[in-house]
Amino acid sequence: MSAATSTFQWTQTYSVNISALDRQHQRLFETVNELSEALQNGQGNSVVDPVLNKLVDYALTHFQSEEVLMEEYRFPGLASHRAEHEAFRNKISAFLEDHKASKSGVPVSLMLFLQNWLKQHVLKTDKQYSRFLNDCGIH
Repeated sequence: MSAATSTFQWTQTYSVNISALDRQHQRLFETVNELSEALQNGQGNSVVDPVLNKLVDYALTHFQSEEVLMEEYRFPGLASHRAEHEAFRNKISAFLEDHKASKSGVPVSLMLFLQNWLKQHVLKTDKQYSRFLNDCGIH
């Protein structure tokens, strides 16, 4: 999918100014756009498995990357940030269970959840550690 046709385009607005974490966030955008494109083409169910697998991997690697940095530099918001990560993992697990049970509406519900995650977590919550870690010299 080209950037011009992407539903969610990565811009500097989303940047946490830490290159490794920004690259991981960009991969999340690619995954969200993969689901979005499939939904637009009436193929949402066909990509739910690979999208959910990518989200599980994202949660494992990206959340660990963030939490290790926050722990190392003693970010004061670590506990609440970690709780949001746990809520994401639980929600993705629920989507996996619903999909395996062949419940209808999983692709659309997943898309709505991910849209909200990008707007609330990446744009707001992650910006809190961004300023803190950037001030500690992490880029």
